[in-house]
Amino acid sequence: MAWSDGLIPTTPAYRIASSTNDRIRVVAGPGTGKSFAMKRRVARLLEMSVAPNRILPVTFTRVAAEDLHRELVNMGVTGCDELKGVTLHSLALRMLMRNHVLDATGRVPRPLNEFELEPLICDLANAHGGKKAAKRLKIAYEAAWARLQYQQPGYAPSPADAAFQADLLDWLRFHDSMLIGEVIPLLYQYLHSNPAAAERREYRHILVDEYQDLNRAEQGIVQLLSDSADVCIVGDDDQSIYSFKHAHPDGIREWLNANVGADDLGLDECRRCPTRIVEMANSLIGHNAQRPVPRPLNPMAANGAGEVQIVQYPTIAREVAGVAASVREMIANGTPPGDILVLTQSRAFGTPLYEALVTSGVPTKSYYAESELSHDNAKRAFALLKLFANREDRVALRWLVGVNGNNWHAAGYRRVREHCENNGMSPWEAMTELELGVLRLPYTAAIATSFRDIVQNLSDLEALPDLRAVVDQLFPNGQESTRNIRELAVAILDTITADSREDFVRELSTAISQPEIPTEIEDVRIMSLHKSKGLSAPVTIIAGCVQGLLPRPGPDDLTLAQQAQYLEEQRRLFYVGITRVKAAPADGKPGTLVLTYSQQMPVRDALSVGITPAWQQYDQALLHASQFIRELGPTAPVPIAG
Repeated sequence: MAWSDGLIPTTPAYRIASSTNDRIRVVAGPGTGKSFAMKRRVARLLEMSVAPNRILPVTFTRVAAEDLHRELVNMGVTGCDELKGVTLHSLALRMLMRNHVLDATGRVPRPLNEFELEPLICDLANAHGGKKAAKRLKIAYEAAWARLQYQQPGYAPSPADAAFQADLLDWLRFHDSMLIGEVIPLLYQYLHSNPAAAERREYRHILVDEYQDLNRAEQGIVQLLSDSADVCIVGDDDQSIYSFKHAHPDGIREWLNANVGADDLGLDECRRCPTRIVEMANSLIGHNAQRPVPRPLNPMAANGAGEVQIVQYPTIAREVAGVAASVREMIANGTPPGDILVLTQSRAFGTPLYEALVTSGVPTKSYYAESELSHDNAKRAFALLKLFANREDRVALRWLVGVNGNNWHAAGYRRVREHCENNGMSPWEAMTELELGVLRLPYTAAIATSFRDIVQNLSDLEALPDLRAVVDQLFPNGQESTRNIRELAVAILDTITADSREDFVRELSTAISQPEIPTEIEDVRIMSLHKSKGLSAPVTIIAGCVQGLLPRPGPDDLTLAQQAQYLEEQRRLFYVGITRVKAAPADGKPGTLVLTYSQQMPVRDALSVGITPAWQQYDQALLHASQFIRELGPTAPVPIAG
């Protein structure tokens, strides 16, 4: 299929695919077909014999990268097999692992998993005001880099920040590691400091999806990689919902100022949602006063009006029971479970709904469920796997020798580290001598005992025939606490060709640190609104639409201007949620949106999820409906009692 097959030259999609301008901005609302237009643009470049390795499609998730590849394969585009769509995080790791980049940065691209931060914080806490203070300083360090505060005139870290950063970097360098939040900034630093670097001329065409979700450092990398490349960015500041990840929506708003002469194209016909939901979405987002250029979505008549219900229940228990009953009724009437997406900002609703559906036999997947590395035995098994792959994985060793100790054996470990630094030894070598009694250091007896157990565990793994047997040993089939990580590990074993320990652990680490929603859906899905970005479903249910959850109150220290910005992002989040609904009338799927909320819930539950009750009656918190419900406009149905 040619890139232009079926495209009408007067349409925005055709203009996006065919433009030869070296700078293009595409502002595309939800469901307007931006992915379709981008695929056709990539197909045109490949048909023009642009080498696949000179095209860089940057996507927000790995699933989006895989989807791009699959669609191009289906189109039969020559060269698509060699095209590699990437996330910026994976691109940064790949570039940082090149030898000349390693030499220039002086760092090892081995990011810490979240659970591996625990001993780091303990090791730094004593000198920096305790654990809570050390955590705050670590978060501030990553945030400053994500926002490129170091480049802002007059910025200087406080003495406390500077001292912490020095100790943090010393710890990371000694342990041959980096924070996940450093991966992008380190690549930015390298590219910024090396204008002659080959990486800055590596690509001829760069296409970036969801540009509004990138932070300043990520947007800076795109700019530095585009020295000699054509760039097409796609996004929608009305869907910017990741301020907690330091997303910089002003980047897409101001992009034309820095790229004079660029094509400014747009997609505004919502091809996904029913017309009624488009009208409700326009009314909702129209309440945001800080939109530089309001861009209403245009409904597509062929999608039909769809079905919308707004239901208030007397209690949260009744809300859970009511939603569960509605889901069961839909499935009984022929709706596939995978067509149903339930969104809620509270585990207080998501968890009991999951339990109610599972109990009644409905296939359900909760993305509020425990993560792959939430259980202690899963963490220990994964750390052992890392050490099994590489005895010099200093982070894994540090975690394992401290996990059973008070304060992670920080006092004893400090002496081990000092001995290593003074004598040019690795921690593995020093602990081997400790365990054998060759080396004696104060407060290290417990570390030597832990190390002895680690050596025995690794010896047991070495006796196994292959990696599959190792996975069976570490993550046994049927063990609930390691079920999720076992599923990931087995899936990766099925894709790698060689029995390479390090390749396997690298792939598993990536899958854990960048979890994705699967593309083949057979279950009812329950998740937060943030996780729903990029998804769609014929039936979307948003539960818990109460003031205090949607919107959540902002931090107490926000200025009035910051409070207004925070509220507008919360409104954008609800906008993203209601536009997940996908209409397919020809397939008997009109597109259904159900919004629910409760009149009261237990005070303890309300406080635990951050809701300040409107008022209390005995042990019950009385709740207000979300202000967003009344902002949906005249086409929204009248709420009913459930």
